[in-house]
Amino acid sequence: MIYADYNATTPCLPEVVAVVSAWLARPGNPSARNHLPGREALGALDAARAEVAALIGARPEEIIFTSGATEACNLAILGVAERLLTSKPGFVALASEHHAVLAPHQRLGAAAAEVRLVPIDSQGLAVLEALDAAVDTRTALVSSMLVNNETGVIQDVPTIARLAHARGALVLCDATQATARMRVDVAALGADFVALSAHKAYGPPGVGALWVRRGLAIEPQIHGGGQERGLRSGTHNLPGIIGFGVAARIARSAMDARIAHLTVLTARLEAGIRAQIPDVVVQGDRAPRAPGTSMFTIPGLPRGWLAQLSDVAASGGSSCASASGLPSHVLAAMGVAASDAGNSVRISLGAPSTAADVDAIIAALTAGAQRLRSS
Repeated sequence: MIYADYNATTPCLPEVVAVVSAWLARPGNPSARNHLPGREALGALDAARAEVAALIGARPEEIIFTSGATEACNLAILGVAERLLTSKPGFVALASEHHAVLAPHQRLGAAAAEVRLVPIDSQGLAVLEALDAAVDTRTALVSSMLVNNETGVIQDVPTIARLAHARGALVLCDATQATARMRVDVAALGADFVALSAHKAYGPPGVGALWVRRGLAIEPQIHGGGQERGLRSGTHNLPGIIGFGVAARIARSAMDARIAHLTVLTARLEAGIRAQIPDVVVQGDRAPRAPGTSMFTIPGLPRGWLAQLSDVAASGGSSCASASGLPSHVLAAMGVAASDAGNSVRISLGAPSTAADVDAIIAALTAGAQRLRSS
């Protein structure tokens, strides 16, 4: 079977597996600094923090380690709300955000926050006129992902950030899908918070980070021992964090090659599918997109057709939506009919993908579509 679901998770690099395995067998808690194992653990934690910070052009002290990007997004959104909700009750997010952003907004809406979802256009880009109307001086936070997990569309986060800051609002950027396929620089983004995930970039699962711009204050959502500058209590997942650091270091050195590799493979994939299935729609194909993600809509297929695609591991959208069986809210926000959304498949490629993999995916999708259309 060809793996084509790298946006759901990526395999750990061999270097990551080696270092995680080694640290799983070592004693030492970085909070226990009165003995050598604890100090060695702290040194390894600090080194990993520096690597993750370097990946996005940040300072190490601005990195808060979490259990993943979902927790990082929740920490930013709810942490800002707990501090500012009474004075600035407005919270704005794009309609195409991941559920890790949308769900805490729903919670805030039930708690008297003024939640506004900004529409996107047919290409998946934020409607800036609607954003301009949604953000005012009562807005506390604007949330926008950098790379969409279903379509690969790149949002214009710098423009969104400038608009938000002009009204006094803070900005959260969910960069979960970006760090495996493009360079990310927090200064260029202009955001105040950036959420990261290790397992989407060849690191271990269960580890993420929130970049918090220096000088900003938010309220912690997990209380206890005061780790991570008091913003995220709990014993560190040290092996996972160290693995995250190794993956980040390798990403910095390998990024140009990864981008070139994924760009070539994505072009080959989309050209091949279009040649074999002329009425296919590549969602967001006229918008800027990160390489490696293609959302294909193939008209005329029966419901549940993707389960019959036995040769390719792919999904109909985000892994969360696929597990629930619900239609893609991203495609719905782009104006795609529910029937067409059900005929869509996300092919996401990764660093290990090859031209032979792409050709096999083209053949499998073509054969599957032809068989199911004629049945």
